[in-house]
Formats: sequence, structure tokens, C-alpha cells
Amino acid sequence: MTASNALTHLKLTEKHRIACQRLLDWLPTISEPKSVVFAGSIIAGTAGPSSDLDVVVLHSSGWRRRVQRWFNGTPVEVFFNSEEWLRHSIVEGADQATPVMAHMIATGKIIFDTDGLMENIADASKELLKRGPCWSAEKLLYTRYAAASAVDDALDMSDKPGPIFWQLQALAVNGLVNYAFLKRNMYPPRPKLQLSALACIEPEATDSLCSAITDETISTAAHSLKDASHKILGVTGFFEWDSGQDDSRPSN
Repeated sequence: MTASNALTHLKLTEKHRIACQRLLDWLPTISEPKSVVFAGSIIAGTAGPSSDLDVVVLHSSGWRRRVQRWFNGTPVEVFFNSEEWLRHSIVEGADQATPVMAHMIATGKIIFDTDGLMENIADASKELLKRGPCWSAEKLLYTRYAAASAVDDALDMSDKPGPIFWQLQALAVNGLVNYAFLKRNMYPPRPKLQLSALACIEPEATDSLCSAITDETISTAAHSLKDASHKILGVTGFFEWDSGQDDSRPSN
């Protein structure tokens, strides 16, 4: 199947179809692609007014490059990678619990794949996402501490009306959401999908989190944050912990 024929199997608006074709025509001016994956909400059929198209390009050269460019009025992010760089990006993102590249490849559409390599990488990405981050108890404990610390920071400003409280409140909510997934050995979804996904596994905590960022008064928002923290972390802020003795030496 040629790249142009592959586009006919995608449910695209005319604007996006033209954008995709112009993109495919442009790619060889940078590097001849071996495989191309289209991903994101435009491909999933859930695009909003500012949605962009994510494109992963596998090529034979040894370099990587990221390009943001407009095609027919559509914002497009293109990730050029060698096989070595692509596999590195997948593993690195998974280690940090931000498997963006793995998610793009696992959920995207392979437009063409000259030697079947991208299909193999897509299968490996799906297995990686299914396996979860598999963080150690120590790493999870530190993440729990960081989330609790963010809650503490927000609550510390709850008697001082102003934008700083709401900024800290948003950071605290983000930390709680991430930990709620990680403690279940699940990668946090993309930010656009996190609350809806969390509602499926922790509906009561999700209600509290939503109230924490939508309540009109600081006092009620702070109360909702405390409630969410208790449900997700088991504490409402500071808790005792000990990292243990570290006998390593700083690296140069």
C-alpha cells in the first residue's frame, strides 16, 4: 500500500487530508522515510480546534530531529528518528512514566512501513504500555512524598487569596492525579484524558479533584484538595519518611 492510498483509509476532514498529503510530499526533502506513523486526536477522530498532527518518521540516517510546521493550516509535529534513537526514546519515556513516543506508535496509524520494522516497534510499544512502569517501592514513596509536598504548598496559601493559591492548587492536583495512576502500576494518560480515565478507577477521588479546581472559593477548593489527598495518598500533606543512607558518590 502506498502512502497516498493509506490516507484513503483514514477518517479525515478534507483540510486534514490535504495537510497529510502535503506532509508526505515534504518528508523526502528532509530524509527519505522507511516508515511513517500518524498519531494524535486528528487521527483518532477526536480533534479540537487547536489539535495538531503527530508524525513519527523512521529513517536510515543516524540522527534525530523534531520539526513543528504548518501544512494546509494544520499544526504538525514531526519526529525524525533512527531506529536506535526511536528505541531509546521509547525506553527513556517509559522510565520517566511519560511514554509519549510509545503511546504515539502504539495508538497511531502506520501509513507505510517498508521493511516491517515499525510494526515490530509498535508491538513492543503496546507490550510496554500494558506492562506498566513497574516502579520500585522506593521510587513510588518519593513520588508520594512529592505529591504530598505539593498539597502542603497549596494548603499553606489557602488563607491568602490570590492567583498563587490557584497556581499551587493546580500543581497539587496534577501530582495527585499522576500518583493515583502510578500506585496502580499504570502510566498516566495524556493530560487531556487523565481525569476521565481516573474517574473509571477512583470516582470519588476524581470528584474531589474536580471540585478542587472548579470550586469558586478558596476555602471550599482547599477542603476538596484535602479530601482528594486523603483518598489518593492516605494523608493530607506532610508525612514522616526516611530515604535511607546513600553511600554513593556524586558523579562528575
